[in-house]
Amino acid sequence: MRLTLFLALPLLLAACATRYDELKSESYRVETALTKEQALVLNTDKSAADRQQRLDYLSQLRTTLSAANIGLSTVKYVVPADKQPLAYDVIQEVYGTIKWNIPLGPSDPKKQLPQLFKNNQLNISELTAPSNP
Repeated sequence: MRLTLFLALPLLLAACATRYDELKSESYRVETALTKEQALVLNTDKSAADRQQRLDYLSQLRTTLSAANIGLSTVKYVVPADKQPLAYDVIQEVYGTIKWNIPLGPSDPKKQLPQLFKNNQLNISELTAPSNP
């Protein structure tokens, strides 16, 4: 009985996780993927210029990740409760877009960030604007 409870505990805790917690975990996974890719780039036998170009690109993705993390942290404080699910959806899409773009090269066509996340910031004014019928 105790073993069953012990094995079920992580499932119960996961079910209690908030959307914020889920996205924080996704942020960590994206950060881990960026770090691994950076290590791969540093250990390649490409020219220093090629490596630097790739590292600069990964740095841009990391900046976007940082901006998304800031947006995630502000949602519960500045976004009205009825719009928070949409804000979390936008942040989730940003994380997915970053992860999608990691293996691409600096000059490859990229998956675009969502419209509600322009200039590396969650566009709260558009998010909270009343919708036009």
